[in-house]
Amino acid sequence: MASVGVVVAAGGAVGAARKASSYHSPSLTRSGTLILRAAGNHHEGEDYVTRSFRLAELTREKVRELAPHSTVIVATSSTEQHGPHLPINTDAAIVDAIISRAAERAAQQISVLVAPPLHFGFSPQHLFACALTLRSTTFYQVIWDIGSSLASAGFRRIFLLNSHGGNDECDRLLTKDLVIHHDVTVAACSYWTIADAALKEIGARDLGIIPGHAGGFETALMMAIAPELVDYDLLPATSPDPGPISSRGVFPGLAIQKHDEWKRVGGYSDAPTKATAEKGKLILATIADVVADAVIAFHRSFV
Repeated sequence: MASVGVVVAAGGAVGAARKASSYHSPSLTRSGTLILRAAGNHHEGEDYVTRSFRLAELTREKVRELAPHSTVIVATSSTEQHGPHLPINTDAAIVDAIISRAAERAAQQISVLVAPPLHFGFSPQHLFACALTLRSTTFYQVIWDIGSSLASAGFRRIFLLNSHGGNDECDRLLTKDLVIHHDVTVAACSYWTIADAALKEIGARDLGIIPGHAGGFETALMMAIAPELVDYDLLPATSPDPGPISSRGVFPGLAIQKHDEWKRVGGYSDAPTKATAEKGKLILATIADVVADAVIAFHRSFV
């Protein structure tokens, strides 16, 4: 467990932590703190707590200590309408859930930290209903500044994980720009792209378009992550016909956008009639495993 970080004690159990000969599997709390439970005799209040995964919860001294040897994960997402039935924080909730699970698993093998997420993205196509959007140039400058700040703090490995289609090109462009100006290695991906093969294997396409927008795929994820935020009474029963042009596959490899297209289709890509929480849990676990593997591979490839 040495790669997880320095072990400190909760509840004044420093000595006990040092004496414990073995530990059960770690678990991650909602705040992002890794808990190690001692095997054998264990008393309430005597959990042994490592550093937080959350970069924002560390002191500047701890950041400086960990940065050169850690991979830092930066989430990019959005705050925008997701049909009549999903909350506007859908993209943010999904990527946060993925990263929490992926970081917990990756941290058993490497040193990984999670930066404060960016929940504002490039979403002008959803302003017809509700979106807190940045211009593409503004969004790019924001992630540029975040990346530059992380480099200045001593990080040499930066991993961007995206959950909103409008951000994808900017994230990928940043990987090329940032390495010219800073001594860093940068990776970027959208979760559905990196997990595409694994999602096909579990039959996720049966739900609808991947990732779609407020369709069966995202609805299943939200049923698993935050069912209390899903308005089940307003689930669309039919898919737009025709569907959004960006999802129709007009010609292989061709990117197409059309004015007011998301307004025309009602703000969702396909009907979530097959979405269930059980399917969402399987999808979430599958994506998190792939992301963890990707982060570990990226970390170990750095020289």
